[in-house]
Amino acid sequence: MDEQYPVQTTAMTMMIVEELLNRQKAGVTELARELNLSKGAIHNHLQTLQQLDFVVQEGREYRVGSRFLNVASRARAALPAYQAARSEVSRLARSSGEVAALVIEEHGTATYILVRGSETDETDIQEGTRRPLYADAAGRAILAHQPEEDIKSRLMNDRRPPEDSGIPSDKTALINKLRTVREQSVAFDREERADGTKSVAAPLTTDEEHAVGAVCVTGPADRMTGKRLEEDITGLVVSSASSISVDLF
Repeated sequence: MDEQYPVQTTAMTMMIVEELLNRQKAGVTELARELNLSKGAIHNHLQTLQQLDFVVQEGREYRVGSRFLNVASRARAALPAYQAARSEVSRLARSSGEVAALVIEEHGTATYILVRGSETDETDIQEGTRRPLYADAAGRAILAHQPEEDIKSRLMNDRRPPEDSGIPSDKTALINKLRTVREQSVAFDREERADGTKSVAAPLTTDEEHAVGAVCVTGPADRMTGKRLEEDITGLVVSSASSISVDLF
């Protein structure tokens, strides 16, 4: 591993888990080759994970075990925003007829912790999806309610390429867009992130106007258009965000 971590073995374990998730199943040899680690090291990590019930061995291959699902469910249940929003997000999905989601900021990303909606809708949103804050409506709804000096500092200090950071090349335009989002308490993504998909999001704000999360609705561009997007769905999203904020604070 090129990166330095305080505990390298922990980082190695998580890299193995991520690679198993990417491949669905894998054996020791292919994991060692992909991660540039010895087969002995890979085997020891896998055996430890297996004894802890975090991976399952099937013949010569391993897969990630369902104990991670239990960990994730318990972690989500401990979030106040989830407790306050879960019924309202389900209601928003039903009333809008589209995919509704609850998003929080975690490690500088917009993290989708609750997604509800029709399973037939083709969106790339699922629970656990993480995106740069700048990259979509929900993230911008959260980011816009941070102090502007902090936003500018993030923009100047983020050296990642645009495809990783979500930061457009015109940073001045982005700052102006975030000011508008803050003033209106609503953010739109009109096929900016992905062709054929539009979103609208509203922040969950404290009395001090600090955003602790956002709710959003996402759907196909041919349905999310005109008055339905600009007034009907936007009104539903803003109403849901207000209701959740009252319950949360």
